[in-house]
Amino acid sequence: MTEQAIRGPLLIPKDDGRVVYFADGLLTADERGIIQFAGRYDGKAAASRSRGIMLPPLLDIHTHISQHPIRGKFLDGVPKDVPGGRLLAGLERNVFPAESKCSELDYAQRVVQEFRACTLSNGVVGGAAYMTVSAAATEIALEILPASWSVGLVLMNQNCPENLRTDEANLERDYSRLASRFGRRAIVTDRFAVAVSTPLRRRAAELARRLGLRTQTHLNEQTGEKEMVEGRLYPDAASYTDVYRRDGLLDHQCILAHCIHTRPDEWSIVRDTQSAIAHCPSSNYRLSSGRMSLDEVRNRQIPFALATDVGASATASMLAEMGRFVRVHAGRSAWATGSEALFRATLAPAKILGLDQFFGRLEAGRPMSFIEVGPKRSGTFATAEEAIASILPDDLDNPPPSVTRVTLNGRLEFQRAE
Repeated sequence: MTEQAIRGPLLIPKDDGRVVYFADGLLTADERGIIQFAGRYDGKAAASRSRGIMLPPLLDIHTHISQHPIRGKFLDGVPKDVPGGRLLAGLERNVFPAESKCSELDYAQRVVQEFRACTLSNGVVGGAAYMTVSAAATEIALEILPASWSVGLVLMNQNCPENLRTDEANLERDYSRLASRFGRRAIVTDRFAVAVSTPLRRRAAELARRLGLRTQTHLNEQTGEKEMVEGRLYPDAASYTDVYRRDGLLDHQCILAHCIHTRPDEWSIVRDTQSAIAHCPSSNYRLSSGRMSLDEVRNRQIPFALATDVGASATASMLAEMGRFVRVHAGRSAWATGSEALFRATLAPAKILGLDQFFGRLEAGRPMSFIEVGPKRSGTFATAEEAIASILPDDLDNPPPSVTRVTLNGRLEFQRAE
């Protein structure tokens, strides 16, 4: 590589959640791809022009690789008034059949390759994902995706199809193999309390402890699901969240998706176990699940990041997710800003995933990793909020392609044809 200097609008998130904006910014890197300067253009350095607004790469902290082919089709054919709720019905009708196809490994490989290409073209370079109950398919995903992606072998052994049940006899062998090959990129993945029994969850939590892995699951997404967990499956637990607490799942830096129908005592468990939340506003909106209490999470200082939850979401675009975040919480929270959305799609997930030495911060001494996004209109933007608003799509389900280039460690990884 050679030394690089790129001039253009520049958005830099900070650890306190602020976003610093330079309408005329400059990024420079040495021949190793390490940033030497990130800030205001001084009018002197020779630099090439960016193809849009420069910002850190995006990270998606909760998505389903096996559902990528059916993104946006989670509820196809599911009645609005189905007993038990549309989440459980959508899983049975659309999601489980899609996931079962990944037991055919050639198909699984194609799905992962398409997922990688799609996410990269949207400026999404890593995150945390669910694969399926197939250890072989999960291994394929970890092999194909870059090291910035963590992937989970999904656990299920009840209230699910027979062909999508965990191979419990080989659970230790499968997780040990994944951990030996991929380390903490292999993430212990409890589907949710509906589909996983306490004995299996406790075995998985012990594996996470022994192998040094983190965990992830879904929590309090819809009322029908919550009522089933608390009223029928685990009536002896204090709450849905308490099921995970008592079984040890929350002892391993757990990522909890959704957390919508959460009571004060449950918020306390989430905070006290130092768990993190994957906030999925598009999925929650499309499935009519409800709205996470943004102020509750912020006031309790619980770490959280935005996520697509594909296939409930129709797109892998984190820019669309940022736009949905602002729309969903507008008028309900002072935190419904573009700067908050940008922070929660870049530096916040990087910190949760332990990737912040590589991503999220554009500052001297860090790898030169950033994306360029074409704004909806030309011109100069006076503030960070104006600049961020200019890159959020109007159509949040079918956003137009706007990421023009992706640079990782000083190397061009993606470039959209002009």
